[in-house]
Amino acid sequence: MEQSYFALIIIVGLLAISEISTLKKNMKKQEERINQLAKLTGHEYLSSNWISDELYETVRLLKQSGKKVEAVKKIREHTQMTLVEAKQYVDDLN
Repeated sequence: MEQSYFALIIIVGLLAISEISTLKKNMKKQEERINQLAKLTGHEYLSSNWISDELYETVRLLKQSGKKVEAVKKIREHTQMTLVEAKQYVDDLN
């Protein structure tokens, strides 16, 4: 009897994990679409990856002073960028 409950709990857990994973993928796709629409319509400030002039200047100064890791962290704190996206953004700064 206990084994049946244990198996049922495992099955329900696996189904929940699968559903959560699917929902996360869907949210990511929708976020990307919204970001594209914001850029296309001239409302880039509505994008989840939008960087204000203030933040840009802060990050640029951090990079120039050799604090790339802190610059990447700052970008991630204020946007929805992934670690790879934020690092690429910082690397591309002049």
